[in-house]
Amino acid sequence: MSSLNAVKDRVEQVYGAFDDNQRKAAKAILDEWFAGEDEEFVFPIVDGPPGTGKTTLGTTAIAEYLLERKTAQAVYMCYTHFAAAKAQENLCDLLGLPPERVIRLHHNPERTDWTKGIVGCSSDLTSLSFNEKRRLKECNVLLCTLHGSRRAFKLRGARPRIIIDEFSQVDPPMFFATLSRIRSEQLIPDGYALLGDPRQLPIITTQPLLKPNIGLFIMRRKPYQPHELVLQHRMHEDICEAVNSLRRALNTYPIQTSKEVKHRDLLELGFSWDKQAVKNNQFCEILDPQHPFVIVDTDKIGGNEERCFGGSLRNAKEANLAARLAKAIYESYKDENGSHLKPIILSPYSAQVGEIRRKLPPTLRKMEICTTIYRSQGREYPCVIVSFVRNNPGGFIGFLEDPSLRAQTYVACSRAKGKLIVLLSRKTFLGHGHIDYDYLDSTKSAYKTEVKLD
Repeated sequence: MSSLNAVKDRVEQVYGAFDDNQRKAAKAILDEWFAGEDEEFVFPIVDGPPGTGKTTLGTTAIAEYLLERKTAQAVYMCYTHFAAAKAQENLCDLLGLPPERVIRLHHNPERTDWTKGIVGCSSDLTSLSFNEKRRLKECNVLLCTLHGSRRAFKLRGARPRIIIDEFSQVDPPMFFATLSRIRSEQLIPDGYALLGDPRQLPIITTQPLLKPNIGLFIMRRKPYQPHELVLQHRMHEDICEAVNSLRRALNTYPIQTSKEVKHRDLLELGFSWDKQAVKNNQFCEILDPQHPFVIVDTDKIGGNEERCFGGSLRNAKEANLAARLAKAIYESYKDENGSHLKPIILSPYSAQVGEIRRKLPPTLRKMEICTTIYRSQGREYPCVIVSFVRNNPGGFIGFLEDPSLRAQTYVACSRAKGKLIVLLSRKTFLGHGHIDYDYLDSTKSAYKTEVKLD
């Protein structure tokens, strides 16, 4: 591998910024895996809450592994191509590994671009030439999705190191199917590691047995203590406090905010706010950068939930509010280059996402700033608006209180870096035993307000 010294310097620099928990987790990934006294399968599980840098940890450990073993090989697997691309970016841009030694495999041959480290091929590799197979077999890291792992296993040597990132979206059948593929290719991996947040959203399924992710599946069946990451580097401390309220509701440990992001609001992120550009006076207190976490009571805007064709829900009045807030943010916040801040609007309901998109002005509609909470998992944004939709006299919130899907709120709130605006009906979500929302509302850092729209 070329430029070993440069890679070593970068790895040491990243390691130097790790806290003790991260260093211990990285060491566990580097250590040999083993079978316990009763021949149980034992390998490190890294519990990485939002913003704690689990992907940076995993990729840095792999870079260190390659430095220690010059001919070593690794397979880095993720549930989505987006996550695999992020890991590849870390390995190449952050840690300095040459792109030709870090290849991301894709199912579409038309996506092949060797200069960017992307190779598309069929699962049986018949679309690849002999020379292309040789190049892939010689590279140190192959990245892929778990669905496409067969490609990587066919191209590896006998003892690759296996990393699975974002295991919250990996169900047990998928995990064991992956192990079966490893065995069918007669591989004897040099080690395994799982990275992820066991409390984030599972895969979309109607089968209860498939909802627990592989991390929870393992930890519920044997007394295993994962390596817990504690220090987050994404969210302003007020937003982190809201996330900790939700983590308390989920009966898990709190996370801490690093000093680098503790007071990093939208202004610290490099945006300036023109208060005079906000046409609606009610919006000024919501948009004020001094309030990183805002809960907006939507009861007085007169909106009610409405079930649409297909079963999803929308709330036209709340959608209108979300769209107007997004427009106000876009018009009043700019970075130092004069570019407008693009807020991201999230909702647990696809019908609400469609309703909000229809109400956005054409400029914002083209930017695709609105998506479901599920699709936002694994991403982060400077400013997030969350529309929870439900508004009914009985306080019924449907799947948002389902034990396996309640992480919708946790995931949505933890996407924001400098500004989080939550839109909900207090009469619907609070005081009905919905503990997540009661805890969220009790967050001391929350700035609470209400609006009335014409």
